[in-house]
Amino acid sequence: MNILLWSAIFVVTTAVFAFYMFHVRFQENAEWYDDYREVPNLWVLPYCTPVFSVGALLILHQELGYPGGVLVSETLRILGIATVVMIPIGILGAVGVPLPWPFAPRWVVERRKNDRAKRKLKQGER
Repeated sequence: MNILLWSAIFVVTTAVFAFYMFHVRFQENAEWYDDYREVPNLWVLPYCTPVFSVGALLILHQELGYPGGVLVSETLRILGIATVVMIPIGILGAVGVPLPWPFAPRWVVERRKNDRAKRKLKQGER
């Protein structure tokens, strides 16, 4: 039963990650950008679901009796460390730190640049 549970968690979190990385990141006009849906869509789900996916994969690997030996165990451990490093990136984006292109979608970077330019122009008019 545990194997089925952790397999389902792995599949669901991987599907959520893929949806947010390939659908949300490539939208050009998102009506949800400046409301409450921005934080989960841009920062929480894409940067936290890989941690859950790799965690489920590690537990699944343990439940199956460590198939593949040391090579698979060490690869999963290194992958787990890499995904845990992603969490601070998501937190920085969620609190409003402007992140460059690889961490934020291109359209978000461009939109924030345009918003800053408009604010500077308004401040110059005063």
